[in-house]
Amino acid sequence: MVVGADGLHSNVRRLVFGPERSYEHYLGCKVAAWVVEGYRPRDDLSYVTYNTSGRQVGRFALHGHRTMFVCILRAPRCGVDEAPKGQLHNAFGGAGWECPEILATLDDVDDLYFDVVSQIRMEGWSRDRVLLIGDAAGCISLLGGEGTGLGIAGAYVLAGELARASGDHHRAFGAYEQRLRPVIAKKQAPAARYIGFFATRTQLGLWFRNVAMRAMNFGPLAALLAGSVHDDFELPDYGI
Repeated sequence: MVVGADGLHSNVRRLVFGPERSYEHYLGCKVAAWVVEGYRPRDDLSYVTYNTSGRQVGRFALHGHRTMFVCILRAPRCGVDEAPKGQLHNAFGGAGWECPEILATLDDVDDLYFDVVSQIRMEGWSRDRVLLIGDAAGCISLLGGEGTGLGIAGAYVLAGELARASGDHHRAFGAYEQRLRPVIAKKQAPAARYIGFFATRTQLGLWFRNVAMRAMNFGPLAALLAGSVHDDFELPDYGI
């Protein structure tokens, strides 16, 4: 068997199921992340963000005097030939706050993560003896989160169903997909709404977002809003 666990841009999926464009659904944003040494100011135990219309830049402290920066911007999926660093300079160059200092750290960075925010939606996750799991099969999107947890859960369910099927991989693959597909579909549905939190389109939208964030300090309301990311999926006990 071949298990494709190679993420949003799965090469296994491309080789077996066809080109990525058949399954990728772009959600309208791009994201970048990089790590530098010795940046100041530094706020331990905090994720500090700054927003303008359609853009967000954030930083958080790592061990060893390192800082990670995350930039999110609304942008077309295609039609931009400019290199990633150039896109970031153009998007955040006049954004204010610490953006000039943050962009200055970008120029010397060799390890830059820059990618689209997309979902993967497929009618089936297996073909013959090949199966996809995690983001390769049903990416929620980077901003929707939970990719790591769902990948681990998927691997556990696959192992359990293979054990139950006593070597019948077709039966195991079907049971695996039947158990996980509703979970993925439920989480993909609201994921596009999260973009409004990270990269709000307008200043009025930013004002409403900030009011909602402050309202999260009220316990009952926080519990209500957190319901969208609450998991009620119980993993079976396969006895393995």
